[in-house]
Amino acid sequence: MVSEVVDLTQALIRIPSENPRGSEKEIATFVADWFRSIPGVGVKVYEVKPGRPNVVATLKGGGKGQLVYLGHMDTVPVGQGWTQDPFGGEIIDNRIYGRGSVDMKGGLAAIMIALKRIANLGSSHKKDFVVCATVDEEGPDMLGALDLIERKLVRQDATLVATEPTGLKLAVAHKGVVWYGIEIYGKNAHAGNPHVGVDAIMAMGQVITAIKNTIHALEYESKYLGKTSIAFGKIQGGEKTNVVSDYVRCEVDIRIVKPMTIANLTELLHKTVAHSIRGTGATFKISHINIDRPPVEAPIDSSFVKTIRESYREVSKTDLELFGFPAYTDASIISARMDNPNCYLFGPGALTMAHVVDECVAVSDLEKAADVLTTTAREYLNS
Repeated sequence: MVSEVVDLTQALIRIPSENPRGSEKEIATFVADWFRSIPGVGVKVYEVKPGRPNVVATLKGGGKGQLVYLGHMDTVPVGQGWTQDPFGGEIIDNRIYGRGSVDMKGGLAAIMIALKRIANLGSSHKKDFVVCATVDEEGPDMLGALDLIERKLVRQDATLVATEPTGLKLAVAHKGVVWYGIEIYGKNAHAGNPHVGVDAIMAMGQVITAIKNTIHALEYESKYLGKTSIAFGKIQGGEKTNVVSDYVRCEVDIRIVKPMTIANLTELLHKTVAHSIRGTGATFKISHINIDRPPVEAPIDSSFVKTIRESYREVSKTDLELFGFPAYTDASIISARMDNPNCYLFGPGALTMAHVVDECVAVSDLEKAADVLTTTAREYLNS
Protein backbone atom coordinates (compact mmCIF):
# COMPACT_ATOMS: atom_id res chain seq x y z
CA MET A 1 0.00 0.00 0.00
CA VAL A 2 1.47 3.35 -1.03
CA SER A 3 1.66 6.30 1.35
CA GLU A 4 -0.46 9.42 0.90
CA VAL A 5 2.45 11.54 -0.37
CA VAL A 6 3.31 8.90 -2.98
CA ASP A 7 -0.32 8.63 -4.09
CA LEU A 8 -0.58 12.41 -4.39
CA THR A 9 2.68 12.65 -6.36
CA GLN A 10 1.36 10.09 -8.83
CA ALA A 11 -1.89 12.01 -9.21
CA LEU A 12 -0.03 15.26 -9.92
CA ILE A 13 2.28 13.61 -12.49
CA ARG A 14 -0.75 12.27 -14.35
CA ILE A 15 -1.96 15.83 -15.04
CA PRO A 16 0.17 17.31 -17.86
CA SER A 17 1.36 20.86 -17.16
CA GLU A 18 4.15 21.44 -19.66
CA ASN A 19 5.52 24.94 -20.02
CA PRO A 20 5.32 26.41 -22.63
CA ARG A 21 3.32 23.78 -24.53
CA GLY A 22 0.40 23.53 -22.13
CA SER A 23 -0.98 25.32 -19.09
CA GLU A 24 -1.39 24.81 -15.37
CA LYS A 25 -5.18 25.20 -15.38
CA GLU A 26 -6.10 21.54 -14.89
CA ILE A 27 -3.53 20.83 -12.21
CA ALA A 28 -4.41 24.07 -10.39
CA THR A 29 -8.04 22.98 -10.25
CA PHE A 30 -6.97 19.63 -8.78
CA VAL A 31 -4.71 21.29 -6.19
CA ALA A 32 -7.34 23.84 -5.16
CA ASP A 33 -10.02 21.16 -4.75
CA TRP A 34 -7.62 19.00 -2.74
CA PHE A 35 -6.86 21.90 -0.36
CA ARG A 36 -10.55 22.72 0.01
CA SER A 37 -11.16 19.28 1.48
CA ILE A 38 -9.02 20.18 4.52
CA PRO A 39 -11.01 21.75 7.39
CA GLY A 40 -9.73 25.14 8.52
CA VAL A 41 -7.66 25.86 5.41
CA GLY A 42 -8.49 28.95 3.35
CA VAL A 43 -8.00 28.51 -0.39
CA LYS A 44 -7.64 31.28 -2.97
CA VAL A 45 -7.08 30.97 -6.72
CA TYR A 46 -5.42 33.92 -8.48
CA GLU A 47 -5.25 34.06 -12.28
CA VAL A 48 -1.78 35.18 -13.27
CA LYS A 49 -2.45 34.87 -17.00
CA PRO A 50 -5.54 33.48 -18.75
CA GLY A 51 -5.74 29.78 -17.87
CA ARG A 52 -2.70 30.01 -15.59
CA PRO A 53 -3.71 30.40 -11.93
CA ASN A 54 -1.69 30.31 -8.72
CA VAL A 55 -3.26 28.45 -5.81
CA VAL A 56 -2.66 29.74 -2.28
CA ALA A 57 -3.73 27.74 0.79
CA THR A 58 -3.51 29.35 4.23
CA LEU A 59 -3.76 28.04 7.75
CA LYS A 60 -4.12 31.15 9.89
CA GLY A 61 -2.11 31.57 13.04
CA GLY A 62 -1.60 34.44 15.41
CA GLY A 63 -0.11 36.58 12.66
CA LYS A 64 3.31 36.81 14.33
CA GLY A 65 5.24 35.84 11.24
CA GLN A 66 4.66 33.71 8.17
CA LEU A 67 6.04 30.37 7.01
CA VAL A 68 5.64 29.98 3.24
CA TYR A 69 6.16 26.68 1.47
CA LEU A 70 6.48 27.08 -2.32
CA GLY A 71 5.94 24.50 -5.07
CA HIS A 72 5.49 25.13 -8.79
CA MET A 73 2.96 23.24 -10.89
CA ASP A 74 4.54 23.64 -14.34
CA THR A 75 7.14 21.32 -15.83
CA VAL A 76 9.45 21.49 -18.80
CA PRO A 77 8.19 19.72 -21.96
CA VAL A 78 8.40 15.93 -22.05
CA GLY A 79 10.81 15.61 -24.98
CA GLN A 80 11.70 12.40 -26.83
CA GLY A 81 13.20 9.06 -25.85
CA TRP A 82 11.26 8.05 -22.75
CA THR A 83 11.15 4.36 -21.88
CA GLN A 84 8.38 4.96 -19.31
CA ASP A 85 5.07 6.80 -19.68
CA PRO A 86 5.95 10.43 -18.82
CA PHE A 87 2.44 10.94 -17.42
CA GLY A 88 2.05 7.48 -15.92
CA GLY A 89 3.46 8.02 -12.45
CA GLU A 90 4.45 4.36 -12.33
CA ILE A 91 6.50 2.94 -9.46
CA ILE A 92 9.43 0.81 -10.58
CA ASP A 93 12.08 -0.34 -8.10
CA ASN A 94 10.73 2.09 -5.50
CA ARG A 95 11.03 5.10 -7.80
CA ILE A 96 8.16 7.10 -9.30
CA TYR A 97 8.64 7.92 -12.98
CA GLY A 98 7.16 10.84 -14.85
CA ARG A 99 7.70 14.38 -16.03
CA GLY A 100 7.78 16.57 -12.96
CA SER A 101 8.34 13.74 -10.49
CA VAL A 102 11.51 15.52 -9.31
CA ASP A 103 10.95 19.04 -10.65
CA MET A 104 8.79 19.41 -8.76
CA LYS A 105 5.51 17.59 -8.31
CA GLY A 106 7.07 15.37 -5.67
CA GLY A 107 8.08 18.46 -3.71
CA LEU A 108 4.66 20.01 -4.25
CA ALA A 109 2.98 16.86 -2.93
CA ALA A 110 5.22 16.93 0.16
CA ILE A 111 4.18 20.46 1.15
CA MET A 112 0.52 19.75 0.44
CA ILE A 113 0.71 16.78 2.80
CA ALA A 114 2.56 18.88 5.39
CA LEU A 115 -0.22 21.47 5.40
CA LYS A 116 -2.88 18.79 5.74
CA ARG A 117 -1.08 17.15 8.66
CA ILE A 118 -0.62 20.46 10.49
CA ALA A 119 -4.26 21.40 9.92
CA ASN A 120 -5.41 18.01 11.21
CA LEU A 121 -3.55 18.58 14.48
CA GLY A 122 -6.18 21.20 15.24
CA SER A 123 -3.85 23.20 17.48
CA SER A 124 -3.29 26.94 17.36
CA HIS A 125 0.05 28.44 16.34
CA LYS A 126 1.74 31.82 16.34
CA LYS A 127 2.65 32.13 12.68
CA ASP A 128 0.53 31.88 9.54
CA PHE A 129 1.27 28.79 7.44
CA VAL A 130 0.94 29.37 3.69
CA VAL A 131 1.42 26.88 0.86
CA CYS A 132 1.66 28.36 -2.65
CA ALA A 133 1.33 26.32 -5.85
CA THR A 134 2.65 28.56 -8.60
CA VAL A 135 2.71 28.81 -12.37
CA ASP A 136 5.57 29.62 -14.75
CA GLU A 137 8.55 28.80 -12.57
CA GLU A 138 10.07 27.13 -15.64
CA GLY A 139 9.43 30.25 -17.76
CA PRO A 140 11.87 33.10 -18.28
CA ASP A 141 9.78 35.59 -16.28
CA MET A 142 8.71 33.47 -13.28
CA LEU A 143 5.26 35.04 -13.45
CA GLY A 144 3.71 33.05 -10.62
CA ALA A 145 6.26 34.13 -8.02
CA LEU A 146 6.10 37.75 -9.14
CA ASP A 147 2.31 37.65 -8.84
CA LEU A 148 2.61 36.56 -5.21
CA ILE A 149 4.73 39.65 -4.56
CA GLU A 150 2.40 41.98 -6.47
CA ARG A 151 -0.65 40.79 -4.52
CA LYS A 152 1.28 41.07 -1.23
CA LEU A 153 0.54 37.44 -0.41
CA VAL A 154 4.06 36.97 0.94
CA ARG A 155 4.98 39.15 3.88
CA GLN A 156 8.27 40.97 4.34
CA ASP A 157 9.06 38.87 7.41
CA ALA A 158 8.18 35.54 5.76
CA THR A 159 10.43 32.52 5.89
CA LEU A 160 10.42 30.97 2.40
CA VAL A 161 11.01 27.31 1.61
CA ALA A 162 10.80 25.97 -1.95
CA THR A 163 10.79 22.19 -2.28
CA GLU A 164 13.03 21.96 -5.32
CA PRO A 165 15.10 18.76 -5.67
CA THR A 166 17.96 19.21 -3.22
CA GLY A 167 18.56 15.56 -2.38
CA LEU A 168 17.14 16.29 1.10
CA LYS A 169 19.89 18.81 1.80
CA LEU A 170 19.21 22.43 2.77
CA ALA A 171 20.16 25.04 0.17
CA VAL A 172 21.09 28.33 1.82
CA ALA A 173 22.42 30.19 -1.23
CA HIS A 174 21.52 30.66 -4.91
CA LYS A 175 23.72 31.80 -7.74
CA GLY A 176 22.43 34.82 -9.62
CA VAL A 177 21.36 33.97 -13.17
CA VAL A 178 22.08 36.52 -15.90
CA TRP A 179 21.39 36.00 -19.60
CA TYR A 180 22.87 38.24 -22.28
CA GLY A 181 22.41 38.47 -26.01
CA ILE A 182 25.64 39.61 -27.70
CA GLU A 183 25.46 40.82 -31.31
CA ILE A 184 28.50 41.45 -33.51
CA TYR A 185 28.15 43.50 -36.69
CA GLY A 186 30.69 43.13 -39.51
CA LYS A 187 30.72 43.60 -43.28
CA ASN A 188 29.98 41.09 -46.06
CA ALA A 189 32.64 40.24 -48.60
CA HIS A 190 33.54 37.44 -51.00
CA ALA A 191 35.46 34.70 -49.21
CA GLY A 192 38.14 35.04 -51.90
CA ASN A 193 38.79 38.58 -50.67
CA PRO A 194 38.12 38.38 -46.92
CA HIS A 195 40.26 41.45 -46.21
CA VAL A 196 37.59 43.58 -47.93
CA GLY A 197 35.01 42.61 -45.32
CA VAL A 198 34.76 42.42 -41.55
CA ASP A 199 34.24 38.86 -40.33
CA ALA A 200 31.59 38.96 -37.56
CA ILE A 201 31.92 35.27 -36.78
CA MET A 202 35.69 35.49 -36.34
CA ALA A 203 35.18 38.50 -34.08
CA MET A 204 32.63 36.56 -32.05
CA GLY A 205 35.17 33.78 -31.58
CA GLN A 206 37.52 36.32 -30.02
CA VAL A 207 34.67 37.63 -27.87
CA ILE A 208 33.72 34.18 -26.56
CA THR A 209 37.32 33.38 -25.62
CA ALA A 210 37.79 36.73 -23.93
CA ILE A 211 34.57 36.49 -21.90
CA LYS A 212 35.34 32.95 -20.80
CA ASN A 213 38.83 33.94 -19.66
CA THR A 214 37.52 37.03 -17.85
CA ILE A 215 34.85 35.08 -15.96
CA HIS A 216 37.23 32.28 -15.01
CA ALA A 217 39.69 34.85 -13.65
CA LEU A 218 37.18 36.38 -11.22
CA GLU A 219 38.24 35.95 -7.61
CA TYR A 220 34.74 35.99 -6.10
CA GLU A 221 34.00 32.66 -4.45
CA SER A 222 31.15 31.46 -2.23
CA LYS A 223 31.54 28.80 0.46
CA TYR A 224 28.40 27.05 -0.76
CA LEU A 225 28.39 27.93 -4.48
CA GLY A 226 31.99 28.11 -5.61
CA LYS A 227 32.88 30.58 -8.34
CA THR A 228 30.95 32.37 -11.05
CA SER A 229 30.26 30.08 -14.02
CA ILE A 230 29.47 30.62 -17.68
CA ALA A 231 27.81 28.71 -20.52
CA PHE A 232 27.37 29.73 -24.15
CA GLY A 233 23.94 28.36 -25.01
CA LYS A 234 23.13 29.59 -28.49
CA ILE A 235 24.84 31.08 -31.54
CA GLN A 236 23.47 32.14 -34.91
CA GLY A 237 25.11 33.91 -37.81
CA GLY A 238 26.42 33.89 -41.35
CA GLU A 239 24.65 33.50 -44.69
CA LYS A 240 26.80 31.21 -46.84
CA THR A 241 30.06 29.31 -46.68
CA ASN A 242 31.81 31.53 -49.22
CA VAL A 243 30.56 34.86 -47.82
CA VAL A 244 32.31 36.71 -45.02
CA SER A 245 29.68 37.07 -42.29
CA ASP A 246 28.33 40.50 -41.42
CA TYR A 247 26.32 39.45 -38.35
CA VAL A 248 26.35 36.91 -35.55
CA ARG A 249 24.45 36.63 -32.28
CA CYS A 250 25.39 34.63 -29.21
CA GLU A 251 23.36 34.04 -26.04
CA VAL A 252 25.25 33.42 -22.83
CA ASP A 253 24.26 32.28 -19.33
CA ILE A 254 26.42 33.61 -16.48
CA ARG A 255 25.81 32.51 -12.89
CA ILE A 256 27.27 34.91 -10.35
CA VAL A 257 28.02 34.80 -6.64
CA LYS A 258 28.18 37.61 -4.13
CA PRO A 259 29.59 40.23 -3.88
CA MET A 260 29.29 40.59 -7.67
CA THR A 261 26.13 42.35 -8.82
CA ILE A 262 24.35 42.28 -12.17
CA ALA A 263 25.42 45.91 -12.75
CA ASN A 264 29.06 44.95 -12.09
CA LEU A 265 28.81 42.06 -14.52
CA THR A 266 27.19 44.13 -17.28
CA GLU A 267 29.91 46.75 -17.06
CA LEU A 268 32.62 44.08 -17.11
CA LEU A 269 31.07 42.39 -20.14
CA HIS A 270 30.95 45.62 -22.16
CA LYS A 271 34.60 46.34 -21.40
CA THR A 272 35.66 42.79 -22.27
CA VAL A 273 33.83 42.70 -25.61
CA ALA A 274 35.02 46.17 -26.63
CA HIS A 275 38.64 45.26 -25.89
CA SER A 276 38.47 41.88 -27.62
CA ILE A 277 37.28 43.27 -31.00
CA ARG A 278 39.38 46.44 -30.99
CA GLY A 279 41.00 46.95 -34.37
CA THR A 280 38.79 44.43 -36.20
CA GLY A 281 36.33 46.98 -37.61
CA ALA A 282 33.42 45.13 -35.99
CA THR A 283 30.87 46.74 -33.69
CA PHE A 284 28.71 45.17 -31.00
CA LYS A 285 25.52 45.37 -28.96
CA ILE A 286 24.79 43.66 -25.63
CA SER A 287 21.27 43.09 -24.30
CA HIS A 288 20.21 41.74 -20.90
CA ILE A 289 17.55 39.20 -21.94
CA ASN A 290 16.12 37.82 -18.69
CA ILE A 291 14.60 39.42 -15.62
CA ASP A 292 16.97 40.38 -12.83
CA ARG A 293 17.92 37.28 -10.83
CA PRO A 294 20.68 38.41 -8.45
CA PRO A 295 22.55 36.04 -6.13
CA VAL A 296 20.94 35.47 -2.73
CA GLU A 297 22.23 34.03 0.52
CA ALA A 298 20.21 33.09 3.58
CA PRO A 299 21.39 33.23 7.20
CA ILE A 300 22.56 29.85 8.44
CA ASP A 301 22.17 30.76 12.13
CA SER A 302 18.45 31.57 11.92
CA SER A 303 15.78 29.98 14.08
CA PHE A 304 14.40 28.28 10.96
CA VAL A 305 17.71 26.57 10.19
CA LYS A 306 17.95 25.43 13.80
CA THR A 307 14.39 24.05 13.60
CA ILE A 308 14.79 22.17 10.31
CA ARG A 309 18.12 20.73 11.46
CA GLU A 310 16.46 19.37 14.60
CA SER A 311 13.51 18.08 12.58
CA TYR A 312 15.78 16.37 10.07
CA ARG A 313 17.73 14.64 12.83
CA GLU A 314 14.49 13.54 14.48
CA VAL A 315 13.25 11.99 11.22
CA SER A 316 16.45 10.64 9.67
CA LYS A 317 18.77 10.18 12.67
CA THR A 318 21.50 11.96 10.71
CA ASP A 319 22.68 15.57 10.38
CA LEU A 320 21.28 17.93 7.74
CA GLU A 321 23.83 19.05 5.15
CA LEU A 322 23.92 22.66 3.93
CA PHE A 323 24.86 23.55 0.35
CA GLY A 324 24.38 26.05 -2.47
CA PHE A 325 21.90 25.72 -5.34
CA PRO A 326 23.17 26.48 -8.87
CA ALA A 327 19.72 27.26 -10.33
CA TYR A 328 17.09 29.93 -9.61
CA THR A 329 13.74 29.34 -7.95
CA ASP A 330 10.48 30.97 -6.88
CA ALA A 331 11.96 31.41 -3.40
CA SER A 332 15.07 33.21 -4.66
CA ILE A 333 13.20 35.62 -6.92
CA ILE A 334 10.87 36.54 -4.06
CA SER A 335 13.84 36.90 -1.73
CA ALA A 336 15.67 39.16 -4.17
CA ARG A 337 12.69 41.34 -5.06
CA MET A 338 11.55 41.77 -1.45
CA ASP A 339 15.04 42.07 0.03
CA ASN A 340 14.17 39.20 2.35
CA PRO A 341 17.19 36.95 3.02
CA ASN A 342 15.15 34.13 4.60
CA CYS A 343 15.06 31.95 1.49
CA TYR A 344 15.75 28.21 1.65
CA LEU A 345 15.33 25.07 -0.43
CA PHE A 346 14.66 21.57 0.81
CA GLY A 347 13.09 18.85 -1.29
CA PRO A 348 13.09 15.25 -2.50
CA GLY A 349 15.13 13.95 -5.40
CA ALA A 350 18.33 14.99 -7.14
CA LEU A 351 18.68 18.06 -9.35
CA THR A 352 20.54 15.86 -11.86
CA MET A 353 17.22 14.10 -12.55
CA ALA A 354 15.39 17.34 -13.38
CA HIS A 355 14.48 17.99 -17.04
CA VAL A 356 15.84 14.63 -18.20
CA VAL A 357 14.31 11.67 -20.02
CA ASP A 358 12.85 9.08 -17.60
CA GLU A 359 12.78 11.60 -14.75
CA CYS A 360 12.12 9.84 -11.44
CA VAL A 361 12.17 10.29 -7.68
CA ALA A 362 12.72 7.78 -4.89
CA VAL A 363 9.67 6.89 -2.81
CA SER A 364 11.82 7.09 0.32
CA ASP A 365 12.82 10.68 -0.51
CA LEU A 366 9.18 11.73 -0.85
CA GLU A 367 8.19 10.20 2.45
CA LYS A 368 11.17 11.62 4.32
CA ALA A 369 10.62 15.09 2.79
CA ALA A 370 6.97 15.12 3.87
CA ASP A 371 7.94 14.04 7.40
CA VAL A 372 10.73 16.62 7.77
CA LEU A 373 8.62 19.45 6.34
CA THR A 374 5.72 18.57 8.62
CA THR A 375 7.87 18.36 11.73
CA THR A 376 9.63 21.61 10.83
CA ALA A 377 6.34 23.45 10.31
CA ARG A 378 4.88 22.09 13.54
CA GLU A 379 7.80 23.40 15.58
CA TYR A 380 8.57 26.59 13.66
CA LEU A 381 5.00 27.89 13.58
CA ASN A 382 5.16 28.17 17.38
CA SER A 383 8.75 29.33 17.73
